[in-house]
Amino acid sequence: MAREGTGRGRFTEHVVAGYEIEGISVGGQQTSVIVPRLSLCFDSGRCPQRSVYADHMCVSHTHMDHIGGCGMYVATRGLLKLSPPKILLPKRRVDAFATFMDAMRALDDSELRHEAIGIEPGERFAMSKLFEIAPFKTTHPVPSQGYIVYGTKQKLKSEYAGLDGGDIKKLRENGVIVTDKVEVPEVAFTGDTTAAWIDDPANVDALRAKLLIMECTFVDDSVSKEDAEEYGHTHIDDLISRADKFENEGILLIHFSARYKAEEVRRALEARLPKKLFDKTTPMLVGYD
Repeated sequence: MAREGTGRGRFTEHVVAGYEIEGISVGGQQTSVIVPRLSLCFDSGRCPQRSVYADHMCVSHTHMDHIGGCGMYVATRGLLKLSPPKILLPKRRVDAFATFMDAMRALDDSELRHEAIGIEPGERFAMSKLFEIAPFKTTHPVPSQGYIVYGTKQKLKSEYAGLDGGDIKKLRENGVIVTDKVEVPEVAFTGDTTAAWIDDPANVDALRAKLLIMECTFVDDSVSKEDAEEYGHTHIDDLISRADKFENEGILLIHFSARYKAEEVRRALEARLPKKLFDKTTPMLVGYD
């Protein structure tokens, strides 16, 4: 298991697969995971302070423990004179989310400026010149989706590899495309979901991302794998049976049930996960005794 992070206030810092991660995730209470390097936050939780500095937010689904802090997130960015954020969310929830934000505008008597962007699997959002976001299908009682952040760059085509800079410049001036777009799955986030996403061939890039942030709500037999699936969640047995599918460099496990104590989660992961999977797994345990 990767070394657990140190705390900053009430929120844990981790470094997994080269990415610093901050936030908090307690099943049924709040989930907000921030990747500062990307200026990106997954879900708002109750709006941890560090999430405010993320220019983009990806909402996995609209249960209150995942979006309850959106009003504070938008309002605090306005108070700090930061640019209006872009909030990506499942397309089927755009109208309901607009109603939610309109109610908070009325209560706060403020603009709450932001851009809500409905997106669904098969579509892409260009976060910057270097990064694109793609949703992928997940399974939960309400419309839900995970997200993959792709790093993109231009790579010189192999047929031009032996040319010097001057020759390449001439080709470009003559309208020749000398590079191919190359993309690498950098970070994937599942949100709340059953393990069905792991078996979907369309989601293979989430299993190849350098960093995978995924839920593992239940880690013992107090709740069966079948009951976890009925609730729309993932059980540790789901990970065990699919251990060979995870090609990620590092995995951050989140959203453990609030019934657990931190040490119970640590012991369960060590005792039950195959060593190869355990060695690259880190639990996010801030908020647990």
